[in-house]
This record gives sequence, C-alpha cells and structure tokens, in this order.
Amino acid sequence: MRIKTIYDKLKPEFKTELQVNARKYSTAKRLKYILMSKTSWYDLTINDVSDMTVYCNVKLYNMSGSDIMYGKSMLKD
Repeated sequence: MRIKTIYDKLKPEFKTELQVNARKYSTAKRLKYILMSKTSWYDLTINDVSDMTVYCNVKLYNMSGSDIMYGKSMLKD
C-alpha cells in the first residue's frame, strides 16, 4: 500500500486550482512537487503554507489557526 502524500490528501477544489496555476507559474509547479514529496503537514514550511493560500486560491482571513497548523480546511479526512 502506498503512503498518501499531502498532494493526494488535498481536497479536489484546491488540487484543481493548484494544477491550473502550476501550468502558469514555476513557483506553483515547485509547490506541487513539494506537496507530492511530503506525507505530513508538519513537514511543510510556513512559506509552503503561504504559497498554498496563493496558488490554491484560499482566503487567509477565512482560515483559523488550526487550519494553518494542521491543514484541516484543505485536506480530505
């Protein structure tokens, strides 16, 4: 059984938005590869989470502290 990456765990709407932006921007492509290489939210840097809000079209003001710390609003259960 393959261990799921953060990219695999992303909700479909965020994954779609990231794919669209990865075609346009090299930074979004880099973020996609980072998410494909990490298995735990804790492995991400603050910069990675910040990039996710930009390239996944997430409004930071709608996120709680636990969303940022644990990725609850962006990941499937």
